[in-house]
Amino acid sequence: MASFGTALAETPEFYPQKLDPVNEAAFMLRLSPGQYAAASFLDDRVITPGMTGVWSSFEELSADAANINERCDFIFHVGHVGSTLLSRLLGAFDGLHCLREPAPLPVLAEIRAGLSRPESLWSPARYEAWLSLCLGLWSRTFHSGQTSLVKATSWAGDLAPSLMARPSRPRAIAMTVAPAAYLAAILGSAGGRADIRAAASPALARLHARLGEAPWRLHRLSTGERTAMVWLSEMLNLDEAGRVAPDRLLWVDFDVFLAAPAEGLTLALDHLGQSAAPDAIEAVVAGPLMSRYSKRPQQAFDSAARQTLLASSRLTNAREIARGQAWLDDAARRFPAVKALLARHHGAVC
Repeated sequence: MASFGTALAETPEFYPQKLDPVNEAAFMLRLSPGQYAAASFLDDRVITPGMTGVWSSFEELSADAANINERCDFIFHVGHVGSTLLSRLLGAFDGLHCLREPAPLPVLAEIRAGLSRPESLWSPARYEAWLSLCLGLWSRTFHSGQTSLVKATSWAGDLAPSLMARPSRPRAIAMTVAPAAYLAAILGSAGGRADIRAAASPALARLHARLGEAPWRLHRLSTGERTAMVWLSEMLNLDEAGRVAPDRLLWVDFDVFLAAPAEGLTLALDHLGQSAAPDAIEAVVAGPLMSRYSKRPQQAFDSAARQTLLASSRLTNAREIARGQAWLDDAARRFPAVKALLARHHGAVC
């Protein structure tokens, strides 16, 4: 275990890359500004040969971080809706220090979900202490006047309502797409299908908890139905976050954003309290970020490629898309909360 002294509060160079809830320690990795900017994910994929890191205990970290003020904003999303792209675009401006998918966040979400269980490792107070510590560490920036912007992992969206209710009054962007577009995008992508397989079980548990009933069995849902269910589960999380702080959460439809990226980027910057000249914004959206796949920048991908993918998927996966839409229609008929959600976001299912 290691202590960092006053250096921990002075710079985000020492980053809590991994959380060990059993031993109550964090793996502190050393990252430069360039490494933060390059990382699509701040999980194990950020680790490269030659990087240095050490484990540090909660007691050591909390002592060193005692004077850090919690002040970070968020990007929440339902997955595969351009959140990495928006984070990269916003990170092109000096006022924002962007962190993409810090790995401790979904760990904290999982722990929070089990706090009421007898077998929970942590008490609610211990969870809050760890959450406050991580949020404080993520709030550090390399330059004065910067604000940290944390892009959450989609399945950590269950934390969004409680994060928006924190005394630090964070601002957030909630990214989504219409259900039909989500179905086509996920079903047309091998990576999207894999993510749905991984996310479906906990997403259904969260959905049942929110609705107060358990009408569905995961093994009976088709791929399209599971995809629609994950969208609904994540959207209910974000919708609650929006109701907690409607003035501090900006909704962004990815397809609307792609149709007018300069306008969308301007709205996002304004919402986060950042100012930028129109020509600077135009230069960013005209640059290479909009023509690369943000999770793998070496791969070409743009709005036209997305539309081609969606069109192809609508033909190839028509049956499962229809099943997903029918599942959402049925859920809306059975649950007023789902009907109201669909009315507020994206209108009719199909």
